Amino acid sequence: MQIKERVRKIAVLDIDGESFEVDGHYRGQESKVSWYTVTRSRDHSVTVDHLAQFPSCDKIRSLIH
Repeated sequence: MQIKERVRKIAVLDIDGESFEVDGHYRGQESKVSWYTVTRSRDHSVTVDHLAQFPSCDKIRSLIH
């Protein structure tokens, strides 16, 4: 039996003139986020995957530069 994963957009953050979307990934019916994914809004490319904690603007900035 497989546990279904749900994905919800948590936030859209503007960092240095560029927008990033933060998605929360949930397992089954859990209400706590299992991990976060950050994507660039303009082309939906994944910037960071499987973050354990919600990323701050400074964290995203350090990951993209």
